[in-house]
Amino acid sequence: MDRHGSNEFDAIVVGSGPSGATIARELSKQKKKVLILERGGDAPLDEGFRTMASILNSVSVGDKQVSGAPRAFTTGGTSAVYFAVADQPPLELFRDLGIDLSAALEDARRELPLSILPDELLGAQALRVQRSALELGHRWKKNTMLIDLAKCNGGYTYEAKWNARTYLREAVVHGATLVTRARVAKVLLDDGRAVGVEYKLIEKKKEVETRQAYGTKIVLAAGGAASPIILRNSGMKDVASGGFYCHPTFGVYGIVPGLKAGDNFIASMGAEVEDGVGVGDANPARTLYRMMMLGHRRWIRLFRHSQSIGVGVMVKEGLGGVLRDDNRYSKQLTAEDHAKLQKGNEMAREIIRHAGGKHIYTSAAGAAHIGGVMKIGEHVDENLQTEYENLHVCDGSVIPDTVKVAPTLTLICLGKYLATRLMPAL
Repeated sequence: MDRHGSNEFDAIVVGSGPSGATIARELSKQKKKVLILERGGDAPLDEGFRTMASILNSVSVGDKQVSGAPRAFTTGGTSAVYFAVADQPPLELFRDLGIDLSAALEDARRELPLSILPDELLGAQALRVQRSALELGHRWKKNTMLIDLAKCNGGYTYEAKWNARTYLREAVVHGATLVTRARVAKVLLDDGRAVGVEYKLIEKKKEVETRQAYGTKIVLAAGGAASPIILRNSGMKDVASGGFYCHPTFGVYGIVPGLKAGDNFIASMGAEVEDGVGVGDANPARTLYRMMMLGHRRWIRLFRHSQSIGVGVMVKEGLGGVLRDDNRYSKQLTAEDHAKLQKGNEMAREIIRHAGGKHIYTSAAGAAHIGGVMKIGEHVDENLQTEYENLHVCDGSVIPDTVKVAPTLTLICLGKYLATRLMPAL
């Protein structure tokens, strides 16, 4: 293989989302030579229509009743469009798999703006839904959020939500090399060892150049859907042998005449109503609300954000389905899954009716995210290393289906954990 010194790195990290940015930051802080390859661009972020449309992408899950799982092609990955919920990773579950995240979690707690929103930062819609849910007997509780309260300015701001770009920028300051619009095609292997990656530079949605880069350690952090495909393209045969999960979700919305509401941090509260069925606040800021109504073709509601209240429903189903030969995910939800979705729908409607909501409708179901494709103990070991030496996976694809929390903080902790494990070999 033809190698050049300027093209050799201690570590190559594919993807700059929560886990990838964390790994790059931790390694570059220790003076390691790190290359970060990001499929998207690095344009400034906001919640405007044009920005969101330019970075959003969807991964089909196959079920005709469930649309695709959203993701973002941009530096910082899907943290550019997430709700900022920061559930604690289940330490015991990971410990049983040979992975101790306790030190990583303590480190993350010291660094990150983990907050529970005070009542004064909750919008009128969220408060109306909260009161209704509590009166109906639901254990409605506030979620821990990745939100910097100092940036809220008395209310909702997009900038207050933590974004993986924070860690990514630190990595670059410490010497990491960031290449954007770089789509990784495959991992380069030599006698059962990962030695580099092949990637294509993209301009105006066209591939303009193919490059290769070499590294001592290769980390795929391209996302729960993308990393398994890269592995398959690299020759790994049993990818997705156990299926995947997609966590189908939808929103239920009503109109409360006379309500005068403003922007809101969506998903700040919620409850698990039974095993695998969760309901929660689904009241977004105005711009996101309008994008959602446009997507649902609810033209009349488009400009009624101030009177709208919403409750979201998510079902956390088990593994199933396949990654097909054409690299498309395919899964049909079970009758039990659909029954849980219906139960959640009924509960959400009850909460909205009790809150005074009228003209209630249920949106089409989508997938929250694809995960669970790479099983710890089967596809990767306790170092998140694959069957190929020096090739590791660290993103939603390794989070087991038994983990029933919002994934962002878990991904950050996994990134810190893996970086610690990689250091002695670099």
